[in-house]
Amino acid sequence: MNSNKFSYQGQIETILHYLNSMIQKNWTGKTADEFNRLMSIPELAKIACMSARNLQLMFKAYTSETIHQYIIRTRMEYAQQLLKDNKKSIAEIYEYIGFANQSALNNTLQKKYNLTPRELQKKLLETSHTYPSCISPYRIVESETIPVLFLSYIGNYDTCSTVAFETYTWDCLYKYAKENSLLPDKEDYWGIAYDDTDITSLEKCRFYACIAIQKGVGSNPPLTNPIKHMDLPQGTYAVYIHQGDYALLDAFYEIILKQLPQSYCLGETPILEHYLNSPTDTDVKELLTEVWIPIIK
Repeated sequence: MNSNKFSYQGQIETILHYLNSMIQKNWTGKTADEFNRLMSIPELAKIACMSARNLQLMFKAYTSETIHQYIIRTRMEYAQQLLKDNKKSIAEIYEYIGFANQSALNNTLQKKYNLTPRELQKKLLETSHTYPSCISPYRIVESETIPVLFLSYIGNYDTCSTVAFETYTWDCLYKYAKENSLLPDKEDYWGIAYDDTDITSLEKCRFYACIAIQKGVGSNPPLTNPIKHMDLPQGTYAVYIHQGDYALLDAFYEIILKQLPQSYCLGETPILEHYLNSPTDTDVKELLTEVWIPIIK
């Protein structure tokens, strides 16, 4: 069983990335039927080049959740992130995440958390963190797409700050990129933390470790390889610099999201982390991380 599970790792990672991307896509103006079709077992099995039965068995072995459970949980956690952001009405949120109507969203949240959307939002907005130092001024960056290789991780974000994690992820990505002549002139490391730890259980938090590669070079690893390829999105970003322990990034996020420029609102693409140095050879107090917040006017 273990050898079979390992042999399907690349396909399951492909499906997880597909689900993560689709769940956080803007579904406004599209039908719930379209969402359900694109997230159906037959559609996912086709993407993974697996039988529907094997996909469901291997997915459960990797995540300890069925595909349906994973979709419902991550979708509801994303709805909570939007409630906490407090920039969209509940009517806008149900359309944004692809529900048929507001009652369907209300009922799902009530069933899962035993709270109405308003009660849930109030609870989330009451949660606060303190940040130990002043926040440096942001700068606005117009970014082109950045092609990257990435490895995904599910678990406590504290693990992502360890040297062992760096060896498992970025060192592995660097080796693959070098062997396949994909490295740019300067090494460039990124990360995506999908989840808010006030909402998602620590053991289920999703993180992508990414390394930039050359543009215009054939770069898609085989489907069976856990290493995947994507483009960090083109767009406008408010870029802040965090100095110090990665464990303080949650509090840092909370502060800067409240300080977004008045003429902008939070964009639809993921927040990016850009690592300017490494815990391998840098004191924790000197670690520098750029946080790229996607913004739109």
